[in-house]
Amino acid sequence: MNHVLSDLSGKIKENAIDAYMDSIQTSAADPVYFSVGMPNGAMIPKKPLQECMNAIFDTGPPGLYQYCGAKGFEPFLSVIAKKENIPEKYVMATNGNTQGFDLVCRMLLNERDGFAVEQYTYSIALSAIHQHQLQAVCIPLEHDGMDVDFLEKALQEKSLKALYIIPNAQNPTGVTTSLQKRKRIIELAYQYDFTIIEDDPYRDLLFHDRPPSLFELDPMKEKVIYLYSFSKIIAPAMRTGFILAHPFFLQKLEQFKQVQDACTSPFNQMLAGTLIASEAWPATLEKQKRFYEKRKAWTKQFLRHMNETEQWTAVEPAGGLFYWADVGKKDVREWMGIAAEDGVIFVPGNAFTMEETPSTKIRLCFAFCSDEEMGKGFMRLEESFRKWKNIRTGKG
Repeated sequence: MNHVLSDLSGKIKENAIDAYMDSIQTSAADPVYFSVGMPNGAMIPKKPLQECMNAIFDTGPPGLYQYCGAKGFEPFLSVIAKKENIPEKYVMATNGNTQGFDLVCRMLLNERDGFAVEQYTYSIALSAIHQHQLQAVCIPLEHDGMDVDFLEKALQEKSLKALYIIPNAQNPTGVTTSLQKRKRIIELAYQYDFTIIEDDPYRDLLFHDRPPSLFELDPMKEKVIYLYSFSKIIAPAMRTGFILAHPFFLQKLEQFKQVQDACTSPFNQMLAGTLIASEAWPATLEKQKRFYEKRKAWTKQFLRHMNETEQWTAVEPAGGLFYWADVGKKDVREWMGIAAEDGVIFVPGNAFTMEETPSTKIRLCFAFCSDEEMGKGFMRLEESFRKWKNIRTGKG
């Protein structure tokens, strides 16, 4: 039946993470999912959400139950503008960063355009490269963010239309871009005339001080389009976020959104806006950060043990939900199947890169699992790794 499909259908590929997870089978009755990049259920602010919802039903504006403009529901836009310290004309509501990224790609990119990403990056960017047939440039990552010298050399050799970056607690590596590098990237954007797509869903889960965003550092607000989602700090089911960008961009993004879904749910916008504007919200956010910081420390302890016994290496993340580990042996996709059969699931490094070569890296989400699952999962990772190692050396 392929003849009925459009050319675009032939260019779309399944998200790499979903593809790997779909290929995994386990007979374990109680599998542990270090693969799931979602917040812990205990950290979803159910009671505050319920209180806000009740208040909205009692006193919410009449337009709450109707369509709103594609740019967003005014009460929500007002809250975001105040929180972000920017005029409301720079704010637009989205159904989360997946939609925001898709809208921006539709607005900016033509086939064969140059598109830069971090060497390891969220798989949605890799999907866009295939969908829009882009000329990808993968920028190596260092401990403090992308290699800006490499980026500058690439710009000298090739025209880039856009750069996609996750500056805080990067997915999958956990790396946070330094202030110095953020400033340099902005300078390069103006010098070489490319647009920065800043995807920042983990900024409020940094365990210590947060550097200013690239959008904040952009003096003219002409080179950075900023994406934010409430999925990690409220709930993935909210499907609510926002874009910060120059009104020139927002006018066109609004037109794309009009034909995509008309508008983001005014009710969800009102719920998110009411919650983050409440007096209790800072304490709620602080509770989440402390919870995930303890989970990170627990994972660090396990990885230190694996470094001592199996020479694994890892760089400690400054926040977020993920730890990125190098197990020193490849191809981890072989181990993935053994680990899944033993009841523990992770994402192989191949899901986050354009490179086709076998990988030694894995991403572990320390947020989603229960305490009991975490302990059980660490034991299964170690046992299945040794099983795989013995098979590789002919001892299994």
